[in-house]
Amino acid sequence: MRAARSRWGSHKTKGRLSGHTARGLIGGAEVPPAAAVAVRAAAAAGASAMREEGAMHRSAAVAISCALALAGLASGSASAADSKDSDAPAVAALQKMSAYLRSLTAFHVQAVTTDEDVLEDGQKIQYSGTADVLARTPGHLWAEVVSDRKYRILYYDGKTLSLYAPRVGYYASIAAPPTIAQLAKTLDNEYDLAIPLEDLFLWGSAGWNSGGIESVMDVGPSQVNGTTCEQYAVRQKDIDWQIWVQLGPFPLPRKIVISNRTDEERPEHTVVYTWDLAPSFNDATFAFTPPPGVHRVPLAKASLAANAPAAGAAGNGK
Repeated sequence: MRAARSRWGSHKTKGRLSGHTARGLIGGAEVPPAAAVAVRAAAAAGASAMREEGAMHRSAAVAISCALALAGLASGSASAADSKDSDAPAVAALQKMSAYLRSLTAFHVQAVTTDEDVLEDGQKIQYSGTADVLARTPGHLWAEVVSDRKYRILYYDGKTLSLYAPRVGYYASIAAPPTIAQLAKTLDNEYDLAIPLEDLFLWGSAGWNSGGIESVMDVGPSQVNGTTCEQYAVRQKDIDWQIWVQLGPFPLPRKIVISNRTDEERPEHTVVYTWDLAPSFNDATFAFTPPPGVHRVPLAKASLAANAPAAGAAGNGK
């Protein structure tokens, strides 16, 4: 089979979802370990599988890049707004969207994601998946990420984070900080992981700047699954991205497309969002109770995982 190039260039690509999604999320087949494998070997394989195929791996760097750019817009950086190639009302619209996202106290969002790999001969291979996220800010999150190759569920109750892989029967739990924002930072810094659809929790955050944005323009009105939106196009040094923002009193992102300009084939990452701003849930939604027969494995920190054996080295625990 022909080797595939990373659709995002030379950085390490560990997932197929932004986040979004993905900070990060689809990739690698799951195969339960053989019954004859020793318990210790199975646990080691499970821990490796949770990391190498984890639903919460870092999303493509460009996806995070545009999230931080939007965060910079919302925090009042003048770089993009002052650019001669930027449309001031378009910048203001993105600022309004980011501020609205940060004002939400609870939401349920479902996302359909599409990613492209580029083979050495230039042929594109497309992968699809879904992410289902329920959040109650500042400190509760549930997420389910599904594809043909992956099935992961995240539970976070403000005290504990649990990642569960139903198909292989493994889970990992760690003590967690009290807010989603702090959780995202901890997972990024210590585990090289991202919460699903991470962009939605970064947009509008303080402390970033939009110096990397070269231009912002209003493309015009557009429909996304029957919802009337305004389409915006943004250019940064290495990426182009487009975002569709719902018109009216609820300026929600409805679609985002990111194109990698460092690859001549311009592979894309696409997410389409469906929102519910009045979700039904209770505290039990965010707490994980291990089903009978599942096995707990450690969630290795990034520095340790870098030196760990590849998944499948112990048994067939892919």
